[in-house]
Amino acid sequence: MAEGAWALTEGERRTLGTALDALLPPGGSFPLPSATDLIDGFILRRVPLAGAGPVPYPGFDADGLRATLAELAQDADPVAGLERLERERPATFAGLWRLAVYGYYSRAETIAAIARDHAPAYHGAPLPLGYAHAIAPWDPDDPLQRPSVPRGSYQPTETIRRIDLRALPREEVGE
Repeated sequence: MAEGAWALTEGERRTLGTALDALLPPGGSFPLPSATDLIDGFILRRVPLAGAGPVPYPGFDADGLRATLAELAQDADPVAGLERLERERPATFAGLWRLAVYGYYSRAETIAAIARDHAPAYHGAPLPLGYAHAIAPWDPDDPLQRPSVPRGSYQPTETIRRIDLRALPREEVGE
């Protein structure tokens, strides 16, 4: 990761924040992307210096991101700049979009908004236990969880054989 390896100028930071806000306009209790630590806590940590290692978001090493920000800064309207970027350089737009989306939905403020507005049990990644904290614990005495008459059984894959469906009666649809 490129953590602490480089920084944006104030102008680049402003352009990136404006672009992020245009890409991911908030709704409900969701915060503006520029109001989170998305830039420092996610983007700058994942965008390496030029030639410093693997580039997880194609086209976005530090030099590539700076060049894209300089291009976006030429438009007074951030949406028009993003539309032009998407039209003229779709791979670069897709890289910026991925950085924005993956980063935004990893921020604590966004995870809290998801839980508030949409899914109270959501707690973000990692999900090693899934939603175990929101599901009632296993109760072996509950007949719905443990039927008194077991149904079904495990069949090893190598014992499964095709059956001839031609011998089954056909049902006519609509009659």
